[in-house]
Amino acid sequence: MPQLRFHGVTPARLAPVSRTLVDQLSEATATPRDEFTLECISTQYVFDGQTVDAFPFVEVLWFERGQQVRDVCGEAIHQAMREAGYPETETFFLALCPSGYYIAGKPLAQDGESDSR
Repeated sequence: MPQLRFHGVTPARLAPVSRTLVDQLSEATATPRDEFTLECISTQYVFDGQTVDAFPFVEVLWFERGQQVRDVCGEAIHQAMREAGYPETETFFLALCPSGYYIAGKPLAQDGESDSR
């Protein structure tokens, strides 16, 4: 955790920028590098009866870290996508609730508890 899901992005173009991206995200979030997951989701878009080029976007699933950290991470993702050859991308952050995230059948927190992850 965090998990980044890349849509309309090929693994061949993401791989060269992935190390630097994870380094930047790790530093910004104070999260170990090995807790990040980068996933390229095969995406096909259809419009008006035709398949069309995929518009690249990134979903970030994580535990909320505040606007300042989100801004730094959003900029790092944008820069990585530009370097990968995607000048226009969109990124959105989906905040997960620690009480709804389970590891080995146990929630990270109980409802109402604070978890700083």
